[in-house]
Amino acid sequence: MRKEVKIGITAIVALVLFYVGLNFLKGINVFTSTNTYYVKFENAGGLTPSSAVLANGYAVGIVRDMRYDYTDNNAVVVSIELDKAMRVPEGTTAELESSPMGSITLHLIPGKNPVKFLAIGDTIMGGM
Repeated sequence: MRKEVKIGITAIVALVLFYVGLNFLKGINVFTSTNTYYVKFENAGGLTPSSAVLANGYAVGIVRDMRYDYTDNNAVVVSIELDKAMRVPEGTTAELESSPMGSITLHLIPGKNPVKFLAIGDTIMGGM
């Protein structure tokens, strides 16, 4: 094999390993599929991307992105990715909780309706 081909293959492998490793350090699993939902907060104080999302004390996803909603001046929209198997009942709310070490986690409080579920991409109301 020619020297240029070996260098090219090595560079491609290095880039793929860099991408997977960087996402691993962020807490994102590249090889699993997820569903995206949005949570609207008036104050997302201390929440950061890659924070854990918990349901009944079990980690079911991560915070993927946060952005300020300029159309509603009192809102921050948080994009969360939940495991594919996680179904979110209607009436579910989200709360922020601080740990003694200072990290913030997002807790999903399941709604009372076990029959109707939110569609993928729907918005969940959040609070402190």
